[in-house]
Amino acid sequence: MSSNVQGYVALLLHAHIPYVRHNGADVTLEERWFFEAVVDTYLPLIDMMDRLIDEAVPFRLTLSLSPPLLAMLEDSRLHLRLRKHLSKLCELGQREVIRLWGDEAFGPLAKLYADHYHRISLLYDRLHGDLIAKFRSLHSTGCLELITTAATHAFLPLVKNDVVVRAQLEAAVQEFRRHFGVAPAGIWLPECGYSPALEPHLQALGLRFFVVDTHAHDLARGGGKDNSAGLPLRTAGGACAFARDPEAGSQVWSAEAGYPGDPDYREYYRDIGHDLGRHGGAEWAYLKPYVLPDGARINTGFKYYSVTGEGDAKVPYNPARAAQKAQQHAEHFIASRVAQVRRLAERRMLAGAGASPAPEEPFSIVCPYDAELFGHWWYEGHQWLEAVLRGLAARSDESVVVQTTTLGGYAAAHAPTTEATLPVSSWGRGGYAEVWLQPRSQWVTPRLHAAEDRMVQAAQRHRDPAALSSLQLRALNQAARELMLAQSSDWTFILDADTVTSYATKRIETHLSNFHTLLNSLTKGAADKELSTLVPSLERNAPFLPELHYQLFQSSNYSDMPVNEVAVTSMEIGDMVPPASKLRILMLAWEYPPHVIGGLARAVYDLSKQLASDGHTVHVLTCQAGDCLPYEWSEGVHIHRAEALPTTDSLHFLDRVFQMNMAFTDLLLDLARQGLVVDVVHAHDWLVYYAAHAAKQELGLPLLATIHATETGRNQGKLESPLQKRIHTLEAKLTEAADHLIVCSLSMQQEIKTLFHMPMHQITTIPNGVAPFRKPDASLSSTNAILAEAITASTTGNNKPYRLLAFLGRLVYEKGVHTLLAAMPHVFARFPETMVVIAGEGPEREALEELAAKWGNRIRFTGFLGEADKSLLLHKADLCLVPSLYEPFGLVALEAMACGTPLIASEIGGLAEIVTHGINGCLFPPGDSEALAAHIIELLEQPAYASTLAATALSNVHALYDWAQIGSLTTQVYETVISGIASHNDLTPFQKEIIK
Repeated sequence: MSSNVQGYVALLLHAHIPYVRHNGADVTLEERWFFEAVVDTYLPLIDMMDRLIDEAVPFRLTLSLSPPLLAMLEDSRLHLRLRKHLSKLCELGQREVIRLWGDEAFGPLAKLYADHYHRISLLYDRLHGDLIAKFRSLHSTGCLELITTAATHAFLPLVKNDVVVRAQLEAAVQEFRRHFGVAPAGIWLPECGYSPALEPHLQALGLRFFVVDTHAHDLARGGGKDNSAGLPLRTAGGACAFARDPEAGSQVWSAEAGYPGDPDYREYYRDIGHDLGRHGGAEWAYLKPYVLPDGARINTGFKYYSVTGEGDAKVPYNPARAAQKAQQHAEHFIASRVAQVRRLAERRMLAGAGASPAPEEPFSIVCPYDAELFGHWWYEGHQWLEAVLRGLAARSDESVVVQTTTLGGYAAAHAPTTEATLPVSSWGRGGYAEVWLQPRSQWVTPRLHAAEDRMVQAAQRHRDPAALSSLQLRALNQAARELMLAQSSDWTFILDADTVTSYATKRIETHLSNFHTLLNSLTKGAADKELSTLVPSLERNAPFLPELHYQLFQSSNYSDMPVNEVAVTSMEIGDMVPPASKLRILMLAWEYPPHVIGGLARAVYDLSKQLASDGHTVHVLTCQAGDCLPYEWSEGVHIHRAEALPTTDSLHFLDRVFQMNMAFTDLLLDLARQGLVVDVVHAHDWLVYYAAHAAKQELGLPLLATIHATETGRNQGKLESPLQKRIHTLEAKLTEAADHLIVCSLSMQQEIKTLFHMPMHQITTIPNGVAPFRKPDASLSSTNAILAEAITASTTGNNKPYRLLAFLGRLVYEKGVHTLLAAMPHVFARFPETMVVIAGEGPEREALEELAAKWGNRIRFTGFLGEADKSLLLHKADLCLVPSLYEPFGLVALEAMACGTPLIASEIGGLAEIVTHGINGCLFPPGDSEALAAHIIELLEQPAYASTLAATALSNVHALYDWAQIGSLTTQVYETVISGIASHNDLTPFQKEIIK
């Protein structure tokens, strides 16, 4: 921070929507709250920040993201519904342009809305619907600071048990870390609700700053009003307590004097959803597809009037006038903050007259607002906010220097030294919890307190999760989840506002009913059979806080707590709705980045990452690699690396595989003892068979297996050595043990059916995918010396640059590199300036290098290439060659297509399904070197034809091999397998052993 800054404006936007996801087929009013917040607030906010960053406008902004909002932002079911909502908005926009064509007042407004929703829809698609990843990216720029709030936005001063307060905070930190990879530095206390009892928990969890309402600072003992104005206070726990600035708050929030009430701004409450078709007829038929399915009227987002004044008489909205007013209000806001800093500085100077000079901390004007105010309630809010940020960045008046800051940035640079004890307080009417504790909601708090007590008692009673069956553990975790959802401050806020009170009441009662039903089942010693329907149904109904563990509710002081629970009578659970596709998946793979041998590692990595981005909880169990940690969370995936016992070079390959599986199994069972719960195990290839079999037999889990290739196929149908025959046997055992198989091509499906006598209905074909390859920067050079030299030679040759041909793959017989080398004399005779780069490692390398030695530097072996070098080679190559003799799929072909590199491949296996000859590439008979040479010469002679093939291939990749689509197909197989497995009435041997 600049040393001459006298004051900072700390803008904080609090982004929160209550958890309103549901499993029904129809969209509800409450889900529309979420859709409208994304479309009206979060996407325009992202657009605004991107624009400022692109234009190098310096700004700082703090954004709190609540766990319920994050859960809905990552939910695949809501992604689909939100995409449909955007499509409806675009459709209605186009229809409104037609309906109002020629109307001088409203026609241009309809066009404005149509264009706006089209842009927002394109932005959503460009982000692939992943707003969380975008916020993470913006956070990495330093312009945006992200913080958390309580797990379900509970009003913390009204929580009875200290351990339950801690659970709300710790679960929130846990979720933040899951999404953003780091712990939050600060927290937005829900409703600015503060109590000194929070201090030890904030300190223990590293939450170093928060915001309270103004009067909490004014009444703080030891901090008096004059001493604390414009400066945060230090709490007993060492946290930085910022005060909400009342002047800045009034200018934006006040219903009487705030900016959003200006007559020129857009009127929120006049929407065609309520204005059109009041008496039925054609207007109602026109509008009906855009309201709720039951015909209930709602806001559509198409509003054509300005605030104007009191009453229903409104004038048409004028966007240009409103934009001008937003600019004026932004300038007024900036001038007010500068004047405020000047006043504070003068007051401090007068107060310090005659005193020894001391370091002067810059003032902080803290401006917290609900994020949903901007764009949703206040349509011009983002215009105003952008103008404020631009205006503060452009100020040239050095007499009073005011800049933007984040709360965390200020707290780190200017930690407060004035310590004070803050009182219990909140914002809202009265300032002391009146909104959340008043006659309409007085029945809620006693019921929540009783549930809290019971949850803590249940957690105490079941101290050791290892003594529970899997379903009993899940039941306790779900009970904790239901209690937390009932604690949301949103429900009592709705009761106070007297709006959708029946919905709020139902949510509280339903969650408490679910909570007591779960604990009643455990109290009477219910067997897993009784929980096998209830627990999964509730989990799927609210796939929320996936890492929540009931042990968060275990107190460290139990001396005065009863240990015996009693059953609580509660209303009956209604009919359960169909489950949603929110799953907990365990993948077993012997290779996973950075441990990469072949294409399997890439396939498992991309699939696991996609499934995690779709909202599923994904654990990958793989081998220890280099300096990697035994556990890490990366790109949404939990990675567990098992370390096998030390092996010697003399140890047989199958012995090493068995040692690896023993390590996998030990780690798997240990994770289960620690409480890891999964719905399905996904094994990749025969090398993990033993661990996969143990997961099915010991833990009773459904088993899905992907067969990436077979030993018979790799050896052209000949199994001669004992090793080959043993591998084939293990492949057969894996296919027999699996409840279902996935293969990557139709040819592999037929191969598996024939080899292992599998019925076709137990095999699903899902192709591998490929992530888009970014074109390397023109100045980028390879870290591989051989590749760097080859690329240089292909671009700056002595006479003509070399034509660069690329092969990427394992150097084993079935990859057909010997066919490629046999083709090259014909190519060199026609194009002497041709160079071949062979990238990869394998047992055939030495023999292949001997074959190629006569051609000197025109054939170069680079060894294994990492992802960056692979992308560089494919983008630089004139052609990519895939001469395989056996290829179940052919991922390198997709990678070449994704790079826009013309492709020539063998007409074999999966390659023949990816490549259509003469359309998106060229095919030749496997092993036919002359045919391969002819196609190479053809494409080098006709670069325009080669480019046409590559362009079509690139289009095919985007349409057919997108990981989002593949993840969805894989999820469907998981759900089919899970639903098809009969319920297990008895405990597994492993569960019995745990109970002993």
